[in-house]
Amino acid sequence: MIRYPNSFVANLLVRQVGNERGDRSRRMISTPIGTTATGKRSFPVAFRIEFLAAWDECVGHGDKAHLLREHGLATATVKRWLDARAQGRFDTSVEAAMSKNADRTPSQDRAEVARLRRENERLQEKLRNAEVAQEIMGKAYELLQGIDLSSPDPQTQIPPALMSKTQFDEWLARKRL
Repeated sequence: MIRYPNSFVANLLVRQVGNERGDRSRRMISTPIGTTATGKRSFPVAFRIEFLAAWDECVGHGDKAHLLREHGLATATVKRWLDARAQGRFDTSVEAAMSKNADRTPSQDRAEVARLRRENERLQEKLRNAEVAQEIMGKAYELLQGIDLSSPDPQTQIPPALMSKTQFDEWLARKRL
């Protein structure tokens, strides 16, 4: 093997050759990293467990740094996870997360509930519009009824002076004169 001076390029070449030989054989972490409502990354308990298992398997020079870069994690974050595991708080947080997730509604159900709420709001708005339209139609009907009742009889369009005796008598009876 060719020895290069202690440089960045030499380290990269050694690491690449090491990767080809399988020196950094780590298992892949299958649990995806989530995001919070504000857009920050959220590390599920399953991810933390898998990551710490992979962390414990890192024994070669630079393996842990490579693992951190691979997942975009800061050393302080992993240190908190390691301290929590060492103090036994990790187990309680795992239990708390498991009980929290047991009560939590799956994301498909939450999406369906959100869709149904939007549809409910749309239908309520449509119902309010229909009720307003029905109220307007009722008032228009009452107005037309009032106009119809107050309109003159078709027989009264003949002036009383031009009416026959029977028409004039009927007109007087209708007017209650």
